[in-house]
Amino acid sequence: MWDFLKQTHSWPHGSSSKSPSEELKKLLKKVVSFRDLHIHVNVASDASLTSLEAKAQQEEAHIPSSSSLYAAGQNNTHRVVLEQKKLAIILVGLPGRGKTFLCNKLKCYLNWLGHPTAHFNVGQYRRKIKAGADMQDAEFFDHNNPAGRAARERAFHLALQDMMGYLHTEAGQVAILDATNSTQERRNKVCEALRGRVRYIFIENICADPGVLQQNYLNKMLYSPDYQGVDTEQAVSDFMLRIRKYEDIYEPIEDRNMHYIKLTDMVTGRGHIDINRISGYLPGKIVFFLMQVCKSGMTNARRIWLTRHGESIYNQKALIGGDSSLSPNGAAYAEVLPEVILSRLPKSADGTPVPVSVWTSTLQRTIQSAAALPFAKLRWKALDEIDAGICDGMTYAQIAEKHPAEYEARKKDKLRYRYPRGESYLDMIARLEPVISEMEREGESIVIVGHQAVLRVIFGYLMAQPQAAIPSIHIPLHTVIELTPRPDGTMGVEYIPVPIQLGDGPHAHPSDLAASMEASMGEQQQLPPALLQQQCQLQAQLAAAVGCGAAAAAAAVVALDAL
Repeated sequence: MWDFLKQTHSWPHGSSSKSPSEELKKLLKKVVSFRDLHIHVNVASDASLTSLEAKAQQEEAHIPSSSSLYAAGQNNTHRVVLEQKKLAIILVGLPGRGKTFLCNKLKCYLNWLGHPTAHFNVGQYRRKIKAGADMQDAEFFDHNNPAGRAARERAFHLALQDMMGYLHTEAGQVAILDATNSTQERRNKVCEALRGRVRYIFIENICADPGVLQQNYLNKMLYSPDYQGVDTEQAVSDFMLRIRKYEDIYEPIEDRNMHYIKLTDMVTGRGHIDINRISGYLPGKIVFFLMQVCKSGMTNARRIWLTRHGESIYNQKALIGGDSSLSPNGAAYAEVLPEVILSRLPKSADGTPVPVSVWTSTLQRTIQSAAALPFAKLRWKALDEIDAGICDGMTYAQIAEKHPAEYEARKKDKLRYRYPRGESYLDMIARLEPVISEMEREGESIVIVGHQAVLRVIFGYLMAQPQAAIPSIHIPLHTVIELTPRPDGTMGVEYIPVPIQLGDGPHAHPSDLAASMEASMGEQQQLPPALLQQQCQLQAQLAAAVGCGAAAAAAAVVALDAL
């Protein structure tokens, strides 16, 4: 060992007078560890070297690091440790710009990926602490109103306190603070609370497109708790005045020392995104995800239909996996499916049907089930059923008999259990992430003809289900699940059973099925007349308020007269 060190180290002049142990001790303080040299030594014969290494490490331990010196110079008795795995997302933007939409989308996505995320809406705190049942009108949001400003500051601090409490729990990883945060002063307060404790980024959403703003304002007044039971004309006037109050003091993010993502008119397809000092795994995924979500926008009239393939030969035999074809019952379902979808196509603002695309796996039972759908089709390898590995082509009873340990392991934890040479549900989440990104990017309606496990994962994302619940989501056979995007980023859901009789009995004729479907959905397809009237009134008033011109206002008035 000593000969090796003499050959690999340039000894300073005069060092030969020192003993080998002294030279080695000096060297050990400069080298990280002997283990880094990957030298295999005889522990018994080199015991003295080991003791010298340990002694040198003990002496190094008494040398204070720069961080400990900094902490020693502080008056605080408790050191604050930056939690690298925790992330706070702070929204910035004027009212009606889609901040809550982005919050709900991010919450769905991050929870689905396995990063526990919570949403803290300052508006909800504001409504909880208000006195009496009076509406918090525009004057409440005036920067020169001391009482209103104090109440809003209190709501802000309560939300910030709860957010920090959540992030300090073991379970909480990401928190989203949903508020206007419209001044640099307010944003500085957030930074002071978070700096040195958790990582944080700002997301500013800017929109100046009159058409988008009109639709956003309409949704705000139809669904916001602030305007429940308020006269339409009064709601429009008050909300527009509230926005002007915020515009008077609004300061966009311009400090290049801050970590931020700035979205400008992204939902129009003509906007842009600015990224400043953003790095790391989660912030990087958030940037990519926002680019997809903002591309499709908030106001598009679209539907997402999920359906399992028709009954297959393997389904009849209770076998899992495989690439079997459809049974006669499954073929009957494939024949009826187009009538179901065609009867529920949404229309865009100009009255034309929204384009539809059909996504299937590469397995023949989904391809056969979608064959009669009169829309463009796309086959995804990522949509193939979960890989059952060595259990492919077996029944669960056979798995319990031949592989009892695997059967019990799957029963205990279906989310993490991976079939030998196969996949787990967590593997499928990773596999389906590109599908989710493309689904969010698309502005058109989508029919996904898939498999049970695959549709569980997709449905779990769309409905903001926790990861642990995904393997148990019920996806019935011969049923269309219709999902309707809402303005706040959540989804409405409706199950549409398709009456295909399993067995040897007669099947429903497609025309009979379409008629029964149309009759059964009745009121679900149409808004109540009172709500329709309110919606048209809002559209007419908002069109003038945001500068959409006389044509848009006249169109809303014509629709109102037609009621």
